[in-house]
Amino acid sequence: MSSQMTFPAALNTLSTLAAWLAETLASLPLSDEWRYAFDLAACETATNIIRHALHEDERRTFSVECLVTGQSVMLRFTDSGDALSSERHASARRAAFSDDGLLSESGRGLMLILLYVDTFNVAASKGINVTTLEKFFSSPPGTGS
Repeated sequence: MSSQMTFPAALNTLSTLAAWLAETLASLPLSDEWRYAFDLAACETATNIIRHALHEDERRTFSVECLVTGQSVMLRFTDSGDALSSERHASARRAAFSDDGLLSESGRGLMLILLYVDTFNVAASKGINVTTLEKFFSSPPGTGS
């Protein structure tokens, strides 16, 4: 199953994104905790794109594609804004699992994303950013948890 939608780069679109995601995933037998975590990660990703990549310019847009497989849900965000630096991405990954990472003044959204999804990737090529989130229905294959 796949669904896609485009949103303006405005923070008030987060509720529309959350409603679209809830409707897209409504038929899946997922726990409330799973849904909440995935929704939070999706909205934090969108917030980062809106604020940092597209600078809250409502004339600009980003797209989100939702792909449901037999074992996971994947969101693919696409935008043409400023790219996330590999240094900032690596720093957030380190901080996400430290004792004081969530207490820092910036980067908390990225840290929350990393805590609530199983995979998070950012790639930029030819002026297009693709951010991918994936959350497995249960533990990722091979982890044993």
